[in-house]
Amino acid sequence: MNQARFSRRALLQALGVGAAMLPLLHAERAAMAAPSAFPKRLIAVTWTNGIFQKNWLPGNDDLNAARLPTILEPLESWKSKVLIPQGVDLKVMLDANRTYDGHFSYGALLTGVSPAPGVSDGVAPSIDQIIGDDLRSKGVSSPQLNLGCRPYGFSTSWAGRNQKNNAETDPYRLFNRLFGGASLPAAQIDKLRKRRQSVLDLVGTDLERFGQRLGTEDRLKVQAHLDSIRAMELDLAAAASQRVCMPPAMGEGEINYNNINDYPKHVDLMMKLAAAAVKCDLARTVTLDLIDDGGGNSLTFPWLGIGSPDYHAIAHEGENNAAQKTAIDRWFYEQVATLVAQLADSSEGDGSALDNSVVVVANDMNEGNFHAVNNIPFLLVGSCGGFFKTGRKVKLGGMPHNKLLATLCHAMDVPVSSVGAGYSGDCDAFLKA
Repeated sequence: MNQARFSRRALLQALGVGAAMLPLLHAERAAMAAPSAFPKRLIAVTWTNGIFQKNWLPGNDDLNAARLPTILEPLESWKSKVLIPQGVDLKVMLDANRTYDGHFSYGALLTGVSPAPGVSDGVAPSIDQIIGDDLRSKGVSSPQLNLGCRPYGFSTSWAGRNQKNNAETDPYRLFNRLFGGASLPAAQIDKLRKRRQSVLDLVGTDLERFGQRLGTEDRLKVQAHLDSIRAMELDLAAAASQRVCMPPAMGEGEINYNNINDYPKHVDLMMKLAAAAVKCDLARTVTLDLIDDGGGNSLTFPWLGIGSPDYHAIAHEGENNAAQKTAIDRWFYEQVATLVAQLADSSEGDGSALDNSVVVVANDMNEGNFHAVNNIPFLLVGSCGGFFKTGRKVKLGGMPHNKLLATLCHAMDVPVSSVGAGYSGDCDAFLKA
């Protein structure tokens, strides 16, 4: 049998539909490999000045055994979906005698490579870039989204050495970028949906005629080929019918997103926009840097009754100002909870968008009084399509964070052997379901 008779292009030519149908046929391979019609997503949320860990770290390894500590209480409703990898060190910085350089660690957090002394610039691709490049190679056109609230030039996302992925900090510009075409009338959207509902229906008669011209064996092969495409199409249709894809309400009037008093609204909008972007499949990886790596010297929290001192000074007081630091840390987790709630409320199959995602919460240091880069307070929410076993705290005993980064890539179906420099391998065996 001439193999060319069954090439995708030859099949389309015989059907008279031309090369425009090639993407549909190429998609068959991806559909056969994918366990779910819903994409996986990774969202990394980062801020500075550490966490007051006495009021953050749960005492039980089983998170469902007791209420979460004060700082984590905003995640109480989703604690069964939380995973805390305790004892993860920025070994690449410790090895370079930079134990107390937490305010220069943004460039290492998601890259696994220590920045040059005195700067926070990344010198290697971050995992959102690595995952984004892999998704682009699979045909996903816009997999990455990099956001910030008050990053002031700092970033956790890097395309390569000194190649920063600049964060979008204007929520209104971001809204227009993501949802500028989201105002189609409902009737028009329904018309488009019906038009695209079944490409195969448009050429069904030709497909039958083509199959009748083949021998039994060849006809079965073509039918199997078409059946797999049909199954993929039905899966995607089911996914589309369940996915909630609506832009968030932006509120009345624009905020001054550089004004401290508007910071809570700014963060809230960015969290909701990040959630909407992944639910609408406008991004698969998101980084959101909530504040600069230098300590946020100008940031106060008047909405918490903390007008002074500023955030950096409070962090330096450590145990002596545990009450204010705890209140600030808890407020940041309330913002994370906004993101988590948006994902959890979006149904996808038998689960939610949260179940198909992993929210990675990170900080540039352990606690703010010493700036140490050991025992970084990483926290994950969501199983990323069942990859992670959640609802627990796992003691990792000083594991290099490179291995956690590799495991996050694996959760996103990117089969790396290492991320960054100096430490290969992963922590899959500790964190996987």
